[in-house]
Amino acid sequence: MLINTVILFLRDALPIFVLLSLLRVYVGTPWIQLSLGFAVGILLAAVVVLNQHIISQWAFGAGYELLKSLTLICAYLMSAWLVINNRSGAFWLAGVVVAIFVVPRSAEFSVFVVGFWFQKDALIPIVLGTTLGLGICISVAILLDVVLGGVKRLYLVRLSFSLFIAGQVANVVLLLQQIDWLADPGPLWNMSAFVSDESEYGHLLKVLIGYEAAPSSYYLSTLFFALLLPFVSRAIRLSSQRHKISNLENQT
Repeated sequence: MLINTVILFLRDALPIFVLLSLLRVYVGTPWIQLSLGFAVGILLAAVVVLNQHIISQWAFGAGYELLKSLTLICAYLMSAWLVINNRSGAFWLAGVVVAIFVVPRSAEFSVFVVGFWFQKDALIPIVLGTTLGLGICISVAILLDVVLGGVKRLYLVRLSFSLFIAGQVANVVLLLQQIDWLADPGPLWNMSAFVSDESEYGHLLKVLIGYEAAPSSYYLSTLFFALLLPFVSRAIRLSSQRHKISNLENQT
């Protein structure tokens, strides 16, 4: 039970903490906007949990997976917009990203924790696991904040943020494969002998860079496309701006 609780924190809570740190460093979002976004996300997650039996029946039993996929895609698109436009002052948009991202993560987390809570002799392991898991999440978030906050080159922070959001939205492929909306072509390789998906390092790498021990071609294609899209769009935007400035200078 102790290990299961820690794994729950690494799988569902750690991505939220990482997102908060990345948005604070990259966008410069004050904690008040991040906290408000988190609170709104928790409220929306409570609505999802209370209506889970209804949501799960949508689309012939695929409702919850589709809802989670939709939230991941929306959070990715808004985050990509921040990368493309480099809007360091888009604080409220960052708060909206947090709210949307928190919904599926906290909903899953609460369902599993409540399920464990009513098991016999589960209180002490859950409390210890919660303390340990929360400590890990906070430590990783602070470490990211300190390390990335001290980076002089903004493009490294931008790359870290882009890699994180790409790894998160790539999970849509796995969700669609779970409900048979997308075929599974099989893994290209298997690195479980080195770093298993279920290990602590596997969960950490999964959160930070979208690591999969046995990724399929669909998963990798989605990951790389989601990573490159903001940078390509950003390059096009900057090139267009330079072209306009050059034309104005030539006219004068």
